[in-house]
Amino acid sequence: MKLVLAYISPEHFERVRNALVEHHIHGLTVMEARGFGQEHDHAHPEHREFMGLEMTRKLRLEIACHDEEAETVVRALYEAAHTGRRGDGKILVLPIEDALRIKTGERGDAALGPGPV
Repeated sequence: MKLVLAYISPEHFERVRNALVEHHIHGLTVMEARGFGQEHDHAHPEHREFMGLEMTRKLRLEIACHDEEAETVVRALYEAAHTGRRGDGKILVLPIEDALRIKTGERGDAALGPGPV
């Protein structure tokens, strides 16, 4: 099992959501987030000076999926959110040790629901 974390610009959310639905991804959590990236690093080629630390609005998406779905999820997120401009975001893939569906008591992969279509 994998947890795919994505930090995207809010204006790309509808495209990302539609891409995930098209790929039959059956679970998604969305949270508002603020942060900054490499543009604040003096060594980064697109570094900019700020009067204070500017925090950029992002959405944090969390998608728990079966191992064999992870690449499909990553590809869908990338294709929907990529513009090639600063601030496109990040996608992280993390292992999940275990899962428990509270309603049924199912554990592991079964707790995530049906596998890939």
